[in-house]
Amino acid sequence: MSMDAKAPSIAFTARNPKALRAIRVEDVGIAIWERSAPSGLSDLKLDGIVDVRFTVNIDELPAMLDSALDDAGHERSVARDILHNDILVLANHFTQIMQSEFVEIRLEHVTTNACKKFHTDYVTARLITTYVGQGTQWIDGDDLADCDCSDPHNIQQMQAGDVALFKGRLWSSQAPAIHRSPPIEGTGEERLMLVVNPAEPNNTVYQ
Repeated sequence: MSMDAKAPSIAFTARNPKALRAIRVEDVGIAIWERSAPSGLSDLKLDGIVDVRFTVNIDELPAMLDSALDDAGHERSVARDILHNDILVLANHFTQIMQSEFVEIRLEHVTTNACKKFHTDYVTARLITTYVGQGTQWIDGDDLADCDCSDPHNIQQMQAGDVALFKGRLWSSQAPAIHRSPPIEGTGEERLMLVVNPAEPNNTVYQ
């Protein structure tokens, strides 16, 4: 790469949910809906909760999610209702964009350096948002071409509430999103993050 040339960005960001549909553009590897975290989530009680993970038909998600939150130890409250409803909204955005009737839902309470190395995901696309704590980090532009993903020069970071679709290697070998969880181990920080994956046979890509 020429010293004067700048690698093009693979990211698209906007302040409305239509931003997520940009993931269908060939050269876009990261589509981010910039938003604030839903109001009221600061009242969530995270002590003693466990992670949520299940696969479900989108039509059955409301009831299964409610049961899963019970099993995970999320106390019934206004904050939990806000969380429940937001997950439903985001999962529906995801299934419409990906044309996927089945989704895998993961709601993870993170206190360590989970996925601390920059990496790409072996999926078609993955929706990620952080409700509590630091958002996911990602790299773009010259870093994609010049670094080995272990020493990027310009780390970008989502804010709590931002919603991203990250394109994976099953969709694109040219513009997959390279990202990681922010390193927080030993800081006393914690995160509550949502991941939505497609769960169709063969992880079929959107056409």
